[in-house]
Amino acid sequence: MLNAFRHLFGLVKALQKSLQRRFQGMFANVKMDETAQPPIELPFGDLVYMLSALLDPSFCLFWLDHDVLAPDEVKSEVKEIMIDLLLVEAQKVTLPEGSCEEDDEEPPVPAKTPRLFSGYRKKSTKKKADHHTSCKDEVIRYIQVCSEEEVDCMDFWQKHAKIFPRLYLVSMKLLAVSCYKCTSGKGI
Repeated sequence: MLNAFRHLFGLVKALQKSLQRRFQGMFANVKMDETAQPPIELPFGDLVYMLSALLDPSFCLFWLDHDVLAPDEVKSEVKEIMIDLLLVEAQKVTLPEGSCEEDDEEPPVPAKTPRLFSGYRKKSTKKKADHHTSCKDEVIRYIQVCSEEEVDCMDFWQKHAKIFPRLYLVSMKLLAVSCYKCTSGKGI
């Protein structure tokens, strides 16, 4: 039995080297690999892969804690970078005219309100938040919801499209990255 494990050692080392070469860009982005090349030039070095993992509720930011072999300071720095990247993408999105967040809706005014007492009607104390704040709130709420639920990625976004309208649009754009953009592995 011991001889069988000794032969597997070479196979395991070869697999580790292959994974290191294939996903070198991802390792560089999470600061697990120091390379001379910029990560964007390496396989899987584009930040779209990290953002796609963030927008998949099964992974979100959990994989950083469990799978990245780096100090906690580096992990928190990478989390901040990823959240900032997602905020930038969410701020680029313009919501269609008819769609508004559920929180911003005011209750309808009753049809028969005496004019004399119309000034006493409960006024909305909510102020419309600026675009940046609402994007940030949306990202924070998304991360909290991901920690509470475990569902299929596409089912999640179909259910939560109205709750996270900007992130829904960003996720539909980023999660649609096709496989042909990946390197085939030949010669790697």
